[in-house]
Amino acid sequence: MSDLADPTAVAAAEPLVVHYLSSLDEAIDHVRAADLLGFGVQLRSVLEPAEDDSFTERWKLEILPESPVEHDDSEE
Repeated sequence: MSDLADPTAVAAAEPLVVHYLSSLDEAIDHVRAADLLGFGVQLRSVLEPAEDDSFTERWKLEILPESPVEHDDSEE
């Protein structure tokens, strides 16, 4: 985790690995496995261009060494 003594310090953890998955079920399985092993994750949906001028939805999963700390900016 980042330095909790300094609430303005936000450490951007570099991903250990990045997976591009084709289904949400597959992404959820990966998230559960990462959680079981104690890793942090960031998951987001992304659109990738296909050959026929359409887009394909994929899931980008970043496996992190620990869960990122997010600070609430509304308290300032």
